[in-house]
Amino acid sequence: MYRAEPGGQGPNTPTGANSRVIEDGSYLRLKTVSLGYNLSPAMLKKLTLKAFRVYVSAQNVFTLTSYTGMDPEVSVFNSVLTPGLDFSAYPRARTVTVGANISF
Repeated sequence: MYRAEPGGQGPNTPTGANSRVIEDGSYLRLKTVSLGYNLSPAMLKKLTLKAFRVYVSAQNVFTLTSYTGMDPEVSVFNSVLTPGLDFSAYPRARTVTVGANISF
């Protein structure tokens, strides 16, 4: 994975990349996880419900890496000539969703 340095020629020229700034871009990422719980039929009967489910879901939970950039997976110049070139793009957003499905 390349980390570019300032000083390139023009807006789309990655001339700041050289062997001095090459880093190991390997990583381990927990991308998506989801956990849900359905109430038991006995509890549903007491509450006079047909179904009740609560859940939590998360995306981009964590990344284990020794890469010093924001995200080892992003590449601003994603082309054949510049694979894995990191010009400090924003990392992937972490998203957490909580919800409930209720049927009466």
